[in-house]
Amino acid sequence: MAFTIPTYSQTSPAIEEIEFVSQTYQFKHPRNWQLDSSKTMGTDLLLFAPLENESDQFRENVNIIIQNLAGQNIDLEKHKQITDKQLESVGIDAKVSESAIQKNGNESFYRTTYVIAQGKLKLKISSKCFIKNDKAFLITFTSEVDKYDNYQKIGEEILNTFRLRR
Repeated sequence: MAFTIPTYSQTSPAIEEIEFVSQTYQFKHPRNWQLDSSKTMGTDLLLFAPLENESDQFRENVNIIIQNLAGQNIDLEKHKQITDKQLESVGIDAKVSESAIQKNGNESFYRTTYVIAQGKLKLKISSKCFIKNDKAFLITFTSEVDKYDNYQKIGEEILNTFRLRR
């Protein structure tokens, strides 16, 4: 069961935010971003920025994936190693600018940022991974490289408001 609560960002007073709350996590996002909780493409949730105009080919987005890690003995360090190895195996297309375990208060998470080519698109991806109760909670912000600066503040705010609930 999920619900949203209208809130107003103190850091960006012009952007009205909604708080999304599920049984396991919560986060805030701009009201004009489209929420898709149909669990398509292996995601728990997708959140899309509005198209900029009719010729816009890519909608910047945030997605949340929950992976069951039961019996795999994977902690944040092991998850970092696996992700780093996967990004290396992608080849010359992936350029990693950040890969580190970080701490915010009592919460530790794995943070990665990289650029990758996907077809004709060049994408910049920033993500945070939290591990709790044998599950990995991965929240990822994806933008076209040439539009990243325009969306970075909003994308980072969404990532930074993500919290596990139980």
